[in-house]
Amino acid sequence: MPLGGALAKIADSVASNRQDPKDIDAQQAAESRRLLGQMNLLIERGRLLLDERAMAATRQMVRPLPGTLGAVLYGNPSQPLILEKDWVSLLRSVAARDQLALHALHERVQGPVHALAERIAGSQQIAEQITLEVLCEVWREADRYEARNGTVLAWIMNLTRAAALAERGAQRARVASNSGLSPQERLARRLALETASKAMLPPRALWTEPAWEEVAPGISVKILATEPQKHLVSMFVRLKPRTDYPPHTHASVEELHLLDGELWIDDRQLRPGDFNRAEPGTSDHRVWSETGCTCVLTTGTRDILR
Repeated sequence: MPLGGALAKIADSVASNRQDPKDIDAQQAAESRRLLGQMNLLIERGRLLLDERAMAATRQMVRPLPGTLGAVLYGNPSQPLILEKDWVSLLRSVAARDQLALHALHERVQGPVHALAERIAGSQQIAEQITLEVLCEVWREADRYEARNGTVLAWIMNLTRAAALAERGAQRARVASNSGLSPQERLARRLALETASKAMLPPRALWTEPAWEEVAPGISVKILATEPQKHLVSMFVRLKPRTDYPPHTHASVEELHLLDGELWIDDRQLRPGDFNRAEPGTSDHRVWSETGCTCVLTTGTRDILR
């Protein structure tokens, strides 16, 4: 074959095997997507491993000592732990004027806050108002919270108690003076609170409240926050009628807000809305409820049970 013909045949062969640039771009894009998918999968696996290691480390930190409250609460955990540092992080974000964080925090506390406010003020409508007032106060005062003084939930519950008692006192003063707020003034106050809350609250956040778990006969808890370093826990506690809570000695400050029912602590009877604070080293020799009760409790996981 003449040289010219051979060269032409080679050129035709190369031309026939040459891909369209658009096909090359499509292949490169497909390969990039494949590699990106693998990378995301590896990142997700790494994140899960880190989460598992962090949870294992946390469970190691809260590993209960025999004969303590922690042995009752964490002896057979069936739910993921909610760490106090997550609550503190939310509050720090609120202090930085993060409205999403405010709403997420509100989702967590609105139940106990409203329940306590209603028990003290004696009115569901007033409790709704107090809940908004507490929300506004959290927004204003978040930067003043100090973790060394207690958990976030305990701090907010104490804000609620103060607001509800102030409102109850104001109600009594208005009754005594026979000069309450006019309908226009009440409406203006209500609208101001609702406007403030709506201005701060974006669409509903995602918060799944933990389930109740029976930890002993007649005793159920809903653990809202765990502080492993300080050995503290914030939780709902529910006693069935004629149930005794184990006698114990306090390893940390204990704060209890009674939401419903009646509760006896030694010779003191608590009614809905009452508050009890116990100092480290003190003991509750008998805690029981004839009627059944529910409370919000912040206490030490190393309280010694007797």
